[in-house]
Amino acid sequence: MKMKIGIVTIPDITNYGNRLQNYAVTHILKNKFGCDVMSLASFEQKPFENRTVSLTIKNYIARQLCIFPILAEKLFGCSMTRWANFYKWDKKNIPTRKFYEYSCLPQNLSGEYNLFFAGSDQIWNYNFSSSKFDDYFLRFADSSKRNAVSASFGVESIPEEWKQTYIDALSDFAHISVREDAGARIVKELIGRDVPVLIDPTMMLSKEEWLKVSAKPRVDCSKPYILKYYLGDEAESEKIDIWAKENGYEVYELLNDKIPELYSAGPGEFISLINNASLVCSDSFHCIVFSIIFSKPFLVYARRGSGNYMTSRLDTLLSKFNFENRWKHLTKPDDYMNCDFSHVPELMKKEQEQFTKYISEILNN
Repeated sequence: MKMKIGIVTIPDITNYGNRLQNYAVTHILKNKFGCDVMSLASFEQKPFENRTVSLTIKNYIARQLCIFPILAEKLFGCSMTRWANFYKWDKKNIPTRKFYEYSCLPQNLSGEYNLFFAGSDQIWNYNFSSSKFDDYFLRFADSSKRNAVSASFGVESIPEEWKQTYIDALSDFAHISVREDAGARIVKELIGRDVPVLIDPTMMLSKEEWLKVSAKPRVDCSKPYILKYYLGDEAESEKIDIWAKENGYEVYELLNDKIPELYSAGPGEFISLINNASLVCSDSFHCIVFSIIFSKPFLVYARRGSGNYMTSRLDTLLSKFNFENRWKHLTKPDDYMNCDFSHVPELMKKEQEQFTKYISEILNN
């Protein structure tokens, strides 16, 4: 009989990294360990719930048009097409059990599953996960069933007013692994436990495995191009545009709503856009992760915004794979395309073995 596993992570329907790591954990537990896997998510209201009749009708139609993204774009704009592409990919690839009109996951779930995994992604970042704190710390489950896989705090330290809350929640976990060195320091400081720092689950899948769930982008990928994807301040990006023009490269910028073909790209297109790029420029952790998986030259930008420098996860990633010199401010233009990946397979194998060992020990116990 297959072991029944419940995954709890941030159910962010339009975030590339979140959806891809959720798929990766599902794939690993299902295909590499033979488990019966289901993601679990609670929502306080149903999607598109609105008391205005006209908006309710519009939202209903939009949901039905998910299978026709171009038509959805013409009727509702590229934001709806983006949502549609994410929705389609998510529905096809990540089995999810949704609990609507629930502020948190119900307590009776504990008896339905053998084990629960919290992670990956920034599930323990108090800046935006506090409303789902009980879910992300698996408070609905028996302590013996609580496990964290490459969980991320997304911050360097926990404020004093939050510390006791975190201490209480972390102390009840049977097994904890984190994604950043800063996360391991936080756990050690709060509850005195030494925990492993594992790679992001997306790095457990090969290039070939990721291409199986990719999709063809709506832009021409046959000509050389630079892919830009910034989640924070883009002040430095115009310099790359100038360099690209001088060196004969097109520039494709994700999250630019003035370019619907790119703005509407779903997770499948995201994978292909990185795989076909000549150079990737980003402050996104997962964008850099996939650049490493696909051996694509990349430049890393510090995430800036609201005074928050979100670099701990990138610091750990670059350190693990000896790419500390790929920060944009440390890389000369002549070296933009000179990115050596020859050492990656050996390092990746060691990291994957550590990840596999961690999951195996949990399942065997």
